[in-house]
Amino acid sequence: MMLKRRFLLVLFLLALAVRLPMLASLHDAYLTGGITTSLGLVARNLLEGRGLAETTGPQEILRLYDLQLAEGRLLDIRGFPNPPDQPTSPLIQRMPGYPVLLAMTFKLAGTYRYLPIQILQVLLSAMLPLFVVGAGRRFFGESAARVAGVLACLNFAEARLAVVPLYDWWVIFVAAWLVWLLSRSMERGYPAGSFAWMGLVLAGGVYLKSTVLALPFFLALFLVPKLGPGRAALRGALLAGLPLLALTPWAVRNDRLFRRPILTNTFFWPTVWEGFGEIPNPFGAVLDDRRTHLSALAVQPDLRYGSPEYDDFFRGKVFAALEGHPGFVASLWVRRFCSGLLFPGNPWGIGGANRSEASYTVFRAETGRGPLGYVLRWPGVALIKVLQRLWDPLLFFMTLLTLASDRKRWREHLPLLAFPVAFLAVTVPLHLEGRYLLPGAPALILFASVPLASWLFSPRRPTASPPVAL
Repeated sequence: MMLKRRFLLVLFLLALAVRLPMLASLHDAYLTGGITTSLGLVARNLLEGRGLAETTGPQEILRLYDLQLAEGRLLDIRGFPNPPDQPTSPLIQRMPGYPVLLAMTFKLAGTYRYLPIQILQVLLSAMLPLFVVGAGRRFFGESAARVAGVLACLNFAEARLAVVPLYDWWVIFVAAWLVWLLSRSMERGYPAGSFAWMGLVLAGGVYLKSTVLALPFFLALFLVPKLGPGRAALRGALLAGLPLLALTPWAVRNDRLFRRPILTNTFFWPTVWEGFGEIPNPFGAVLDDRRTHLSALAVQPDLRYGSPEYDDFFRGKVFAALEGHPGFVASLWVRRFCSGLLFPGNPWGIGGANRSEASYTVFRAETGRGPLGYVLRWPGVALIKVLQRLWDPLLFFMTLLTLASDRKRWREHLPLLAFPVAFLAVTVPLHLEGRYLLPGAPALILFASVPLASWLFSPRRPTASPPVAL
């Protein structure tokens, strides 16, 4: 027991050693900074009595969005003007969970800075390997659990996202917590009561990001081979029913404000439409919020960005694209599926690998030299980029190896596999960004640890001694 506790402490310290330098060097890096800023302003409005409301002006505030993007640096909310008569509109484009978390940290810290919640996220991120180890011991044994814990410490994509003040990292935390709870439930034969606890965690998760709501349905479906349809349906009802019940007050509030009982948030259809712009398309969709908004205003000048009416406008355009260009949409979904599995492109945040000046494209354009010249110019960056490109394919193929080699236990593996499948299934029709798939990483790391543990800890046969001449 003492050795296990020491190992967990070592894991926690290793995870901190990976994450703290990122926090120090990247805490003000601009990554999804527009979303972060809008939610930070909602948190400030909440604390100052304006309720869950987005700031929509004046221009002196809106101009700072562009300044952040131009400088590539995230500005704290304390740097934004706070006029008492600033125009606002009720929050509906995002779920309210993260603004509430931000407001709590702003209040406790006594300042409108992101750093307190970033520190909290990094500390909790360093605890994720402990969840992974606990689940791994129950699913695959002690050796695989230890390997999985080390892999979770070295999950640089998750560690980088933990520094970003955004709700996406919290979805990973929710997923890892659920994997741990699922392992405890599996150990006891999947009692119904354990799924009530998972349903409560999901209820909190759906207030952070609405796509979490897909997970209960995949978990219930993947439990059918193990438990049968009836028992799986009961557990699925707990998994999905508790989050849906928790959303009732939010839907009532939305019905009062927007005359629609919106269960989660808007911006589904604009996201799908902009996602079509990931590649050249025959109907003019672009992956650019501002250009998309301007194109909508040119048709309907009174549209408010992110409103339910904004969703309605793009719903018609999405259905027209689906009906008129089904081949394009199918090919785009296949492309996202393959990219999401093998090359999601999540930044690692180490060694300056994501700096624009270290880009291979920039290097080739400026010098005309090829891969060898790039390696000679940026050897450390090149190594990091290679490892970054290999990480996700290795997790995927080692997961396949585990499923193939341990196929007699496929019914036990399916519920764990529901995590990466659910988040991939939600992402493919919407828009591919690598961070959307990271909540599936704890489960993939568990699967990938099995062949690695077998290779690392398998007993070695002693080499036969040569015959001794008499």
